[in-house]
Amino acid sequence: MNPRTNALVGVAASLAAVLVALLLRQAISPWLIGAQFITFFPAVILVTLLFGTAPGLVAVAAAAAASTLIPVPAQSAAQATSATLMFIFVALLDVAIISTLLVTNSALKRSLARIGELNDHLRAGEARFRDLLETAPDAMVIADRDEQIVLVNTEAERMFGYARADLIGQPITKLMPDEFRSGHQGRIAAFLAAPRLRRMGYGRNLFGLRKDGSQFPIETNLNLLPGSDGGLISSVIRDVTVRREGEERQALLIRELNHRVKNTLASVQAIVHQTLRTARDPEAFTEALTARLAALSQSHDVLTRNDWGGALVRDVALEQLSPYGRGVEGRFRLTGPDVMLSPNRAVTLGMVMGELATNAAKYGALSDGGTVEVDWALHEIDGAKWLRLVWTERGGPPVQAPNTRGFGTRLIERSVQGLSGVARLAFHPGGVSCEIDFPLLTSET
Repeated sequence: MNPRTNALVGVAASLAAVLVALLLRQAISPWLIGAQFITFFPAVILVTLLFGTAPGLVAVAAAAAASTLIPVPAQSAAQATSATLMFIFVALLDVAIISTLLVTNSALKRSLARIGELNDHLRAGEARFRDLLETAPDAMVIADRDEQIVLVNTEAERMFGYARADLIGQPITKLMPDEFRSGHQGRIAAFLAAPRLRRMGYGRNLFGLRKDGSQFPIETNLNLLPGSDGGLISSVIRDVTVRREGEERQALLIRELNHRVKNTLASVQAIVHQTLRTARDPEAFTEALTARLAALSQSHDVLTRNDWGGALVRDVALEQLSPYGRGVEGRFRLTGPDVMLSPNRAVTLGMVMGELATNAAKYGALSDGGTVEVDWALHEIDGAKWLRLVWTERGGPPVQAPNTRGFGTRLIERSVQGLSGVARLAFHPGGVSCEIDFPLLTSET
């Protein structure tokens, strides 16, 4: 209804209530003499309660007028006026009190409704906070100023190995190794004296303690929780084990790379020096140096494919012979068990086989339709495992033993000596053969 309609309804209700009160008072007149206002008070109170202040005032006025119709014992005009005024005063007081109560009740209802809305917002905010807490990728631990844990998330349970109930109410130092507990109270006191976001564990070793007693490296942010009036301290904890391991592996790889680069440069320097000493002319020097550097590069290729974890003898031999067997069926044959050599020893064997392959391609079986057979096997000498590798050329041009020992021969012999072994070259008319024998390290199979 609109306000005008409400007002008309209130006035009508007031007049109706007064009329009912008048009829009721007249009905009981034979049994009740005087007290002509006794039925009008309830009418005024009821109208005010149901329809408000204005209808209540209308009811007071109508009741005062209607009371004159009630027969009463003979009284003076002054007494009648005084009684009417007293009724009006008390009735108006009732209307005022009831109106005040109605206004207060209405305000109370609005306040309760607002409190309900705020509680709903608070519950929704708390639910969002808990959802955020539970879905955070890092462990979150919230403690009070006494450093007692009041809240943790699922990731904290997983990271530290505790059930939530085992952490709530416990000191936060329960998650720290002993060596970090002594200075913790001082760090917290300094933080509370000047509260701000504080990063801990960045650039230095900071560890957490799991339920099983194991320790792991962490980084953490320390801050006062917003809206807690400075009473709650939040810690965001990150397990950096994987990153630290990655950093250590990277440092190790850099050191290893530095060592291998130095070794490679030393090998290149020796190859260049020896090739230069034995080369007859610049063209021969260029050809020999290119072949030897290619052999070194091919050995590195095999190791790179295996992440420098070592190389199989078969892969080392295949890498050196493959350039000379492309498109020709049966140019070489490799026979032997799987034997994994350490990186540096694989490079050495690759250089030896590269020298043999280059000579075979220039002067031997691989230069004129012949074949190369590479066979290797394991045997024991004084309880130690040795590898014996035999290089055999067949079907090539006739071979004559050289008058002098060139750099290639010396490179093969010295390289195998570096493996604590021995190399035996033989120049048969039917083709060159080379028998290489060296002991395996305990890590090689």
